[in-house]
Amino acid sequence: MRDKLRQLDETYLDLMIGILLGGVLSAILGMIITRGDLRYLIGAVVGLIAAWIMITTMMVSIQKSVQMDTHQASRHMIVSALIRYVVTLVVLYVMIKLSMSAFIAALVGFLSSKFAAFLQKPVHEHITKKILQE
Repeated sequence: MRDKLRQLDETYLDLMIGILLGGVLSAILGMIITRGDLRYLIGAVVGLIAAWIMITTMMVSIQKSVQMDTHQASRHMIVSALIRYVVTLVVLYVMIKLSMSAFIAALVGFLSSKFAAFLQKPVHEHITKKILQE
């Protein structure tokens, strides 16, 4: 059981590093493309922070659900996912009201969590293992 929790923590760290790398890369590229649009940078930062919060709340929900019975855990995960979707929609709505570039940057920031999941294995092998060396 302890190995499973350690593996979960390592996966979480892998995702956080991947989100940070993806978010910073997209912010730099976006700032170059938009020629320094401050609204794009605001959207990128908001998207990056939101992706971080979403992954954190997802991991907390998973850890809580493991300690519940099947029906209660299923219901808890559905409610948690719905809350995350509503928060995503609210953040994107606010960003689209700010500007289209902020909306696109926030959307890319949210998608950085998908990018991080895709690159979890290489991030783990090349970055996280070196951080967590025992």
